[in-house]
Amino acid sequence: MSQSQSPRFNVSSLLSDPGGFAARLRDSERFALPAVFLALVSLVGAAVFGFAVGSFVDLQVAFADSAKMLGVVAFSFALTYPTMYVFASISGSTLSPARLLGLGLVATATLGCILAALAPVLWLFSVSTETVGFIVVFAALLAGIGAFFAISALARARQSGVVASTAGLSTWFVVFVVVALQTVTLVRPMLAPLGSSRDPSGKCFFLGHFARVVTNE
Repeated sequence: MSQSQSPRFNVSSLLSDPGGFAARLRDSERFALPAVFLALVSLVGAAVFGFAVGSFVDLQVAFADSAKMLGVVAFSFALTYPTMYVFASISGSTLSPARLLGLGLVATATLGCILAALAPVLWLFSVSTETVGFIVVFAALLAGIGAFFAISALARARQSGVVASTAGLSTWFVVFVVVALQTVTLVRPMLAPLGSSRDPSGKCFFLGHFARVVTNE
């Protein structure tokens, strides 16, 4: 197969044309390799963002938060994949479970790219400010920007004819984000060394935990 005929599976094509990327992924006979590529982009982006968050404390916490964020994305995606399949099917998708997995990875990989791109900005504020509440709110704002672009990628997949409707997939992505936020709370603390006075224990809803972090310095 010539170079002009070979489907392009790289970060540039993912960001510039996520709909076309999803269409090529759906139609490609070599599905496993680009799917692994998307998974790696998702995980690396989350890890880089986690490192920037943890830099607020020290290098040890930065590496710990990097590993935590990687696990958060992997766990949340695995936990919500059945939701994605059911919601997409209800919305009229005829994609196989494997091809639908690839479409979901297009969304999370887009999120990973945006998080990695915004991580240097978050890192700067993490190492130069002392307010925990500000870092939490700022990190949530940047993650929200990433989520917006990820949902936009799903919308462009519909425009490319990959799926007839993205209502189910968009709803899944909202569920994915909520699960990820609760998982972040589950693996707390993110901004304090384990065992410190700011290390809460017990069950906690993510909104309540974030509110306490923001209001109690």
